[in-house]
Amino acid sequence: MLIVIIPSYEAESGLSQLLPQLAGERVIVSDGGSVEGSLLCAAKAGASLACGAKGRGAQLRLGAHLAALSGDAQDWYLFLHADSSLPDGWRAVVARAMTQRDPRYFRFKAEATGWRAVLMNRMVGLRCWALRLPYGDQGLLVSRALYEQVGGYGAMPLFEDVDIVGRLKHAANLRPLPASLSTDVSQHWENGVWRRGLRNLRLLWRYKRGASVEELRQAYRQ
Repeated sequence: MLIVIIPSYEAESGLSQLLPQLAGERVIVSDGGSVEGSLLCAAKAGASLACGAKGRGAQLRLGAHLAALSGDAQDWYLFLHADSSLPDGWRAVVARAMTQRDPRYFRFKAEATGWRAVLMNRMVGLRCWALRLPYGDQGLLVSRALYEQVGGYGAMPLFEDVDIVGRLKHAANLRPLPASLSTDVSQHWENGVWRRGLRNLRLLWRYKRGASVEELRQAYRQ
């Protein structure tokens, strides 16, 4: 069985668009303390709720824990961000991938038009090709067995995606799916594509050099 796990925090707008695309699937929304309509939106869509953890890594970890408590050893997990939008035909693509062992991720597609969106798509594609490093906004499809084998998501407020991808690459052949996941990039536009991209690369470099997650989180907020 496929179980979709979505971390959320004040994500009513995104969830209201994403959850209808997941109708009929087992969905767990792991919320980090929203006070707007995220929980109600998830409940109306029939999603299970995991509440209590704060920070994306901790929320993903809690969601997977809930999935394991009520699931089966043969399950597969699909981790998605709340501001993502699935492509047409995604179920068939995911179903084919689930017949194999390898973890998979979607190709990136900025939910926007114009040259900046084209540039961002190509930059992300280059990162994934050169570094084999997809980020969390590209989703992650992984069998429960492999997820548990590598230790799952760390309870980290930042770089939880880089952390688990690094462990997955050592255990299996992490590959892209033949489909693109659309992502809301409005914050990138507000902060500046180049400025935000360079900041993220600097933070990634510091993370690889051993900087603590707390140091990086403070820098991220600046």
